[in-house]
Amino acid sequence: MEKIIYENSFGNKIELTDKFPFFLSDYDGIHEKNSELYGISSAFGIGSLYVGRSVNKRNIIIYGYIKDKFVERRQQLYNVFPDNDEGTLFYYEDDFSAKIKCRVEKVDIEKTGPVRYFTISLIAFNPYFTDVEETNLSIATWEGGIEFPLEIPSDGLEFDKKNNNMTVEILNPTKIESGLNIHFIATGKVKKPSVKNIATQEILTLDFELKIGDEIIITTEINNKNIILKRDGLEKNINNYLLFGTKYLQLKPGQNYFKILAEEGIENLTAEVNYSLYYEAI
Repeated sequence: MEKIIYENSFGNKIELTDKFPFFLSDYDGIHEKNSELYGISSAFGIGSLYVGRSVNKRNIIIYGYIKDKFVERRQQLYNVFPDNDEGTLFYYEDDFSAKIKCRVEKVDIEKTGPVRYFTISLIAFNPYFTDVEETNLSIATWEGGIEFPLEIPSDGLEFDKKNNNMTVEILNPTKIESGLNIHFIATGKVKKPSVKNIATQEILTLDFELKIGDEIIITTEINNKNIILKRDGLEKNINNYLLFGTKYLQLKPGQNYFKILAEEGIENLTAEVNYSLYYEAI
């Protein structure tokens, strides 16, 4: 069964299915891929030379109808789909789910009739769908050393220990590069933390020194590349500390191996890598 849920920027939601009060009769723009190919041609040449492509924005159109409480239902639709508001569309089919950010272009509702049809037009300027939930992978974490029932060994009790597996493996089964969310937490002094893609040798390095309690969140998504420092209860953008010659890493198609490094204090660094796969269409 197919289901569409839309949530606007104010947290208001609406669910459209094959059941009332908001019956989903059809939709367009979810299963299509739309790009433009570019080439150059020369005088007296044959054909063109391929240059590249651009992926067009996605226009999603939802068709449905309501059958009762027309004034109330209209207001619900208008409240959930305010003009130009950016919200999130969630798509569900059997065991598959995905989401996409989009803006409201138009809402059209029939004024009369025993059943009133409505059409909602949404524009996704980033045309890629993503996973509904992020996948979270810990690269270095502290593990509890106490289990119950509690027995104290003769050589003493270890309350916790650090898992120093500083490499993580991620499979991207799609053909699209996806962004990453990298979360550093410092339990002591850490100098120049880095993330390296072992396969491509690409590296992201911060020319920055963390102190105990610092957190850094690195985002490498499409149209959203940021480095945020959380220190002493305050947040600060530190994009300017990205070391020259290094780059915002992406999750490449296929197998990826990322390693956490630091010039000093690697034993004081805990890291997580979060990601959502991108989909050209679903």
